[in-house]
Amino acid sequence: MSQKFTSILALLLALSFQAQAQQAPPVQRKDSMVVSAGISKEQLALEDQLNATVAEGDQALKSGDAAAAIKQYESARDLVQKEPLLAEQKDRTMKKLGTGYFRGKRMKEAIQIFSDRVDARRKDCESESTDVSKCADAESDLCTARMYDNDFNDALVCFRDVEAKYVKAQKFSDIHEFTMIQTLHEAEAKVSISLVLYQVGRTPEAIVSAETAIKELGSVQNDQNISEGIRDAATNSLQPTQTLLARLKAVQ
Repeated sequence: MSQKFTSILALLLALSFQAQAQQAPPVQRKDSMVVSAGISKEQLALEDQLNATVAEGDQALKSGDAAAAIKQYESARDLVQKEPLLAEQKDRTMKKLGTGYFRGKRMKEAIQIFSDRVDARRKDCESESTDVSKCADAESDLCTARMYDNDFNDALVCFRDVEAKYVKAQKFSDIHEFTMIQTLHEAEAKVSISLVLYQVGRTPEAIVSAETAIKELGSVQNDQNISEGIRDAATNSLQPTQTLLARLKAVQ
């Protein structure tokens, strides 16, 4: 991969993973009333154990120690596989492990996990509803890992599919804020498409994709009818995308 774009790509990917982490709903501890309604103390204890293990992995990853993070995430995976009461935590745990492998440059393992997560969402992927965005969220990780594995042709097809799914989700939405979130993700997919197009020698198309992404990010950034956090996410993606566009034009 060209060194010229490595720093921009790293920033964009960091923002992408950060945004997805913020969107992921936290696992809620059940109170005593819920326990009495059928959630056992055993399950609560297992969830606490899982959350503590994942948290240690998160801290290691934050400090830059991907190897230590992977060990914690693998322990979390093993716990989920062993304990049927944690079955609902499988997807969250596997995403963490896939991200750990990605950050540890173990791309083949990351690709396998992300591919399995997409396969598990086959119903969402084929949905004629806003649920298709759930598939796109998972597939985006797979596309990114393929790009970092220098599999640019497959990554391009993958990112275009992700982009199409976010567009599709918008068509089924009647909630403005949700629609704008999908617009944000659509723009981020276009940025990734731009990077891949450059890598395969299609710089003019890469420029068009980046320019379109900037317009979409700007529309999200300036929308006063959505939450500040979503506008901030668009702002955070906008600056590196503008830098990317400038560099693409410089090498055209």
